[in-house]
Amino acid sequence: MEASRESLTYHMDAKIINPFLNGTIELFREMLFLSPTPGAPFLLDNDISHRWEISGLIGLVGDSDGIVVLRVTNLLAEKLLFKSNLIVDDETEKKQIINEMISELVNIISAKALYHLKDFNIRLTPPFTIQGKNHTISWPSNSPIIAVPFHTKYGPFEVEISIASRRIG
Repeated sequence: MEASRESLTYHMDAKIINPFLNGTIELFREMLFLSPTPGAPFLLDNDISHRWEISGLIGLVGDSDGIVVLRVTNLLAEKLLFKSNLIVDDETEKKQIINEMISELVNIISAKALYHLKDFNIRLTPPFTIQGKNHTISWPSNSPIIAVPFHTKYGPFEVEISIASRRIG
């Protein structure tokens, strides 16, 4: 007897993307006391250089697979660190604390989103941070990358999402 094969098709689903964007706005308002203003979403061309110096990433696996990325400049990260009232004199320690802070922010954003995605089987990978001018991210090849720019009084940031939801078809 031959095993049946599932045919999977992939698509971006606003019901999954929007909770991450809403979680971002909630985080900035409730924890950082900033009111981020979203800009117009656009499809990101991964081959074009970017201005972001720090990216916090978290992966999703399950009914939907992909990556959610919070991208910031060094200047915004330093302002967020200052706003947290942490005083760091050593540059190496400052870089490490910023890495941890950005990873934790993307982790909180994702946790807020998952609260609204209870009906989906989605698990999170541990978050991590990449630093460096024009660093690269290995995006999933089966899904477009949606980028949403935001602006705060301390500067811009961007949320980039590439999530493929499985549809059996």
